Amino acid sequence: MKYIIGMDVGTTATKGTLYDENGQSIAEMQQGYPLIQDKVDQAEEDPNLIFDAVQDVIFTLAKKVSGEIAAISWSSQMHSLIGLDENKQLLTNSITWADNRAEYVVEEAKSSGLAQQIYERAGMPIHPMAPIYKLIWLKQKHEELYRKVKYWLGIKEYLIFRLTGKMAIDIPMAAGTGLLNLQTLTWDPELLRAVEIDSEQLPELMQPVAIVGTILPEYSQKLNLHDTQIVLGASDGYLSTIGIGVLDQHSYALNVGTSGAVRTITRQPVLDKKARFFCYAVDEKQYLLGGPVNNGGISFAWAKNVILSSEDTAEDFLNLAQTVPAGSAGLLFLPYLGGERAPIWDANARGSFVGLTRNHTKPQMARSVLEGIIFNLLGASHALTENIGKPKAIRITGGFVKSDFVRQMLADVFNVPIVTLNNDQSGTFAAMFLARLALGLSKDMAEINDYINEERIYFPQEKNVQVYQELLPIYNDLVHSIQEHYEKIAKFQSMHPELFNKTL
Repeated sequence: MKYIIGMDVGTTATKGTLYDENGQSIAEMQQGYPLIQDKVDQAEEDPNLIFDAVQDVIFTLAKKVSGEIAAISWSSQMHSLIGLDENKQLLTNSITWADNRAEYVVEEAKSSGLAQQIYERAGMPIHPMAPIYKLIWLKQKHEELYRKVKYWLGIKEYLIFRLTGKMAIDIPMAAGTGLLNLQTLTWDPELLRAVEIDSEQLPELMQPVAIVGTILPEYSQKLNLHDTQIVLGASDGYLSTIGIGVLDQHSYALNVGTSGAVRTITRQPVLDKKARFFCYAVDEKQYLLGGPVNNGGISFAWAKNVILSSEDTAEDFLNLAQTVPAGSAGLLFLPYLGGERAPIWDANARGSFVGLTRNHTKPQMARSVLEGIIFNLLGASHALTENIGKPKAIRITGGFVKSDFVRQMLADVFNVPIVTLNNDQSGTFAAMFLARLALGLSKDMAEINDYINEERIYFPQEKNVQVYQELLPIYNDLVHSIQEHYEKIAKFQSMHPELFNKTL
């Protein structure tokens, strides 16, 4: 029997899952690596450490089946940027989606009209996560380095290059650079001119099911593999959507881990007049729409440690929150602890409790945090529903949505059925399915649903729905009325970082 490894290259760890040729999971492994945040707004990673982690995962999984791996396929974080020199050696770290140092570039691009042009031509939201803004920042702040770079690529493309010697990028990942034309599905000449690079400096565009090549002999021997094919795979955004069976706009995919996103797939490109969601091409008949949020489980973890303590568990926090009714007695939490992407697209955004009184206690604060995270996710979906209609159901995955309590809260806030699934590794699973298509083991994308099993459906509870329908307009008004102050608060905090470290 031949086997497939599905890889998922995340921001803080790489996961791998070993599947048999029938699509059954055999084994899993995860290997972590640090995020470099030595400077304000910096968020980089060492590509060599990630490559080491990838090798460890592949070697460990392949060893379980004596190296009989037919293919390795990939899911990966989006919006990373790496520069290589003329000898294809590293000149930069991987600048991740979380790096906000190009924020001022975005503000300048808004004023000049370039940001709107990028959105209309590439479907890329107006935010410093986009590599096109990172390129402008590097050109302005590190011009000598910028001129030395011969090739630009992301972390998945770099890893595949190391394993095969070939530079290739899938269409969904290319769409996430802000440089791919939404209509032609080619590198956009006008946007390339804006960053002063040419298409020869970028990887070759290919479909996610493309076989890039056979793994190089050096790594075949090192990893104990035999004639293993490298399948290109795609972005984690696309794969985590199809990996839970969302293949059209009748359903939404909601994934909430440390961060989160709400996504769906349409047959035609759809842009929002206010640029509130992304529109990334997959191919001529599939377009990934959605809104990513920064503040999912990371806000939950902060609240647990502050409202309770670092010694308390997530279950302790959830149990506390369940002791009070929906609405938290009118206490609202804006979860913007790390800036925000959708729905407000403001890297300066800051979090807040609003409506706090002497009568509020820890249980209301705990529940308010959960409600605020979910209200924000609902906000990220609003622009989608305005443009393409409300979904019939939302299919969910991620660490934040493991509890029945949170799942029911999602159903009550979104006021649609929430569907949970037995498979939690949607990224590696969908990567595996792309490999099945590449190898001819499956014939059509629709067959992916044959491997997906629904676990449970949570229906809205009318009593709670009524409470949230009353609170949500107040919450939405607060989001917009407070937003004008974020830049000043963020500026004060950046000017006085020592205040975070000192006590009286």
